[in-house]
Amino acid sequence: MALLLATKTRVLKALRKEAKGRGLSVTQYLEVAPHGDLIALIAQVDPNVNPAEIIPGLPDIPPVDVTRWGLPPKAALSTDLSRPVPVIAAAVDAARAGDWRPAADLLGRSYGDWAMRSAAVHALGEAAADDATWIQAWRAAAGEHRDLAAVDAHGLFWLAWKLRGNQPPEATAPQQHEAFYQTVQRSEAAAHRAAELAPEDPTPWSTLIILSRGRGYDGNAFGAVWRELQARDPLHRTGHEFALMYMTPEGPGGYDQVFAFAERAAASPSLAFLVLQAAFGYEDHDEKIWRDPRVHRAIDAVLARLATPAGGGVDAGGDRRWAAHALVSAGRGAEAVPLFAQLGTDASSRYNTGIGKAFRLASEQMDSDTDSPGIPKHALAQENSGAWRFAHRAYVPAGRPVIAAMSAASAGSSACDPACQSRKKSALSASRPAPIMRSRAAARLSSS
Repeated sequence: MALLLATKTRVLKALRKEAKGRGLSVTQYLEVAPHGDLIALIAQVDPNVNPAEIIPGLPDIPPVDVTRWGLPPKAALSTDLSRPVPVIAAAVDAARAGDWRPAADLLGRSYGDWAMRSAAVHALGEAAADDATWIQAWRAAAGEHRDLAAVDAHGLFWLAWKLRGNQPPEATAPQQHEAFYQTVQRSEAAAHRAAELAPEDPTPWSTLIILSRGRGYDGNAFGAVWRELQARDPLHRTGHEFALMYMTPEGPGGYDQVFAFAERAAASPSLAFLVLQAAFGYEDHDEKIWRDPRVHRAIDAVLARLATPAGGGVDAGGDRRWAAHALVSAGRGAEAVPLFAQLGTDASSRYNTGIGKAFRLASEQMDSDTDSPGIPKHALAQENSGAWRFAHRAYVPAGRPVIAAMSAASAGSSACDPACQSRKKSALSASRPAPIMRSRAAARLSSS
């Protein structure tokens, strides 16, 4: 949510300047400033942002009926990881109902199609973490089996995060931390066993790549796992996603290595999204990264892949979400509209960019005529069971006329009531990201 956080930072600086000119602290200024003045100040910083998102208590931009532009209403969106691929959805539905056989059939038939297997194991693993009854029934019927072992290892990875929760470290109980680390160790052992049962399968090695931060692997340990994955599938998408996360530094330094890795991988169109993932991580430090020619080349490569007859295959949804976010962040928002339409009710996403961190797509200036089709104002990431959930909120025209009208309507209003003042006081500080647990690399996945 770097774009929104960056706007809040600039608003805070502007508030300090205004308050200082009046001999007030920021808190005092927020208590006495009329809504109209605050809305006007926010509009000077970013004319397209919703004032209510910056300072609670300010008027909200009215919701817009997105169905006017062919998008489904928010209530119709599905955050189920399995929804984008019908055959995976059917297996997950059956598993959640207690029937393991469709999952076993899918994994058996698709063995060797590592992209399908990765997506299926990821979705089935979450179902196993929610309720392992069907896994136990599968084990009782089939005994030790390579497909069951792959799902079991990945399910323990999911379970570790569900036990920990998604709160920042200081808000997480010691018992939750301990449960997390114990379950991650179980997942690691299960992944090694799955690799023994299926020596040619990259899936267990991908699970180990995912666990690398949670287990605190050093460079040598990570490198050993990475080489095993590469030997089995040099273009494994999930493995590359989490390898890039493993390399991503906490601060702005060290990103040359991250982008070099992403660009090398992006020589294959199926991995072009990695440059966008790298930019997404870096935008917290400098949102101008979206102007970088490397990013625009990667966007074009992802769009070109989506335009092929195969259309990105099982990973098409992930490519569309990355492209949509990057297009709007890079000032090419109009090109993202068809991607949102193609996503339809699919509001799922791979567990690939950090729990607790939300996509926010900033709108471009469009025709101020409210009858003209707008572009996505922003998208909100909704978190459910520890995975990214991508959801549309509204299509709106340009923000400046709307905010100007709001400012005029609020002109002359006096300071808000005590409850409103309390919300104002905490607004900017509450929006700051939680501290990162540096002693445990796992925190990168839980808070960013």
